[in-house]
Amino acid sequence: MQNINNLVSERRRERRLKVDLKVTRQSGIDDLACLAENISATGIKIRKRAESLPSTSICNLELHLVPGSISTVVAGRCVWQNSDYESFEFISPSFSQQVIIERLTGNL
Repeated sequence: MQNINNLVSERRRERRLKVDLKVTRQSGIDDLACLAENISATGIKIRKRAESLPSTSICNLELHLVPGSISTVVAGRCVWQNSDYESFEFISPSFSQQVIIERLTGNL
């Protein structure tokens, strides 16, 4: 029998790119600096810090494309989490955000 976490974490059909991308998870008044492990055209998997609280189901994710210079904020729906990681599906990114994400992942 397969591990249920493997089934859930492999649900994205798009190509994933391993990244070392800073992400700020914004949930209400809780802003949490995280590090993305991988990204695809449809979602992102981030490593949480030990002291972080679980995400609300919908969060803003600030992707720091060029730290301290260029970032974009995309809404994400938490689709999976464990004690170390959270995976988010992007919710209706704008055209320009979709282009940025596709260029980042090599899909464009």
